[in-house]
Amino acid sequence: MRYYPVFLDIRNRPVLVIGGGPIALEKIQNLLKAGARITVIAPDILPSIRRFNRRVTLIERSFRRWDLSTRYVLVFAATGESDLNQWVSAACRRRRIWCNTVDDPAYCHYIIPALVRRGPLTIAISTSGVSPLLAKRIKQQLTEWVGPEYTVLTRLMQAYRQQVKQRVAGFAGRLVFWSRFFDYDPVKVIKQEGRYPIEEGLKKALNCPAQQWVVTPSHPESRPKQRGFWW
Repeated sequence: MRYYPVFLDIRNRPVLVIGGGPIALEKIQNLLKAGARITVIAPDILPSIRRFNRRVTLIERSFRRWDLSTRYVLVFAATGESDLNQWVSAACRRRRIWCNTVDDPAYCHYIIPALVRRGPLTIAISTSGVSPLLAKRIKQQLTEWVGPEYTVLTRLMQAYRQQVKQRVAGFAGRLVFWSRFFDYDPVKVIKQEGRYPIEEGLKKALNCPAQQWVVTPSHPESRPKQRGFWW
């Protein structure tokens, strides 16, 4: 495995994008979703990037070598100039800054996967740079299979996660709780009946006696036997 898959928390962290074209735009849009503080340096910046001027620092000029700073946690070189991308990559490596040279994988320190997003759920697809087109095809297939019902499901779980943690003691107990929840196919219920039965089921489950979700080490198979998860 050449690349180690990881999700980075870059909220309020400074990121540099060198370039102001369509590829830079795609990177900026995803970085904004992740909450990064973005600086864009390019002599020509697309109007569609300019519209982010209240959320992105725009510097309209050619990149200069002293623009690189160790304060940046990530750098994207989307210049379309291989020689410049190579220089940026080498300079970032010397400064221990992670650099992605867009469409120039030989100089990348990390690569960006194809993504399928459904609320808090993110599925990342990578072919380790072998075939971005294949990654895109797989993304299209997953987009059809993982539909909008997963957005509903994950947002509901997010909303009730803390209540489950407070009500159901211990990791083992919470594992039983959520395992039973999934055993009764909430995705299918959402497709057929919408959000309401799932939310009501979670509320009823949380009102059960706490011992309902207890699993003792000597009897790990002692999962509660009930005809459904309250729907």
